[in-house]
Amino acid sequence: MENGTEEPHSNGEHPDTTNAPVIQAEEPGKLELDRAGYFVIVPLHERMVILARHYSYDKELLRVIEGRDAQSIYRMLVRHGWVSTLNHAAYLGQELTRAEIAMKAGFGYIQK
Repeated sequence: MENGTEEPHSNGEHPDTTNAPVIQAEEPGKLELDRAGYFVIVPLHERMVILARHYSYDKELLRVIEGRDAQSIYRMLVRHGWVSTLNHAAYLGQELTRAEIAMKAGFGYIQK
């Protein structure tokens, strides 16, 4: 093969994945709350920034993180330990990305 790439097999599978196990994703189980608190995400179209408002479970506003893109915000959340579970970090990455797309495209965003 040229450039070290391999052609897929006739069944559409790439040769290095044919012996790999296929694991079916499971339905999400019971929601586990992050001991670090929760976030409310607000895109501000007029300023082209996203706010991530961090609250305790006593509804105390702990901090507001502001950024122009999802990646800079979620990296900061993880770096400072404001998110303590992988599930919560993945969820926030997804929601921040949705908020960024909505903000840039000029349409509404509702956090799931």
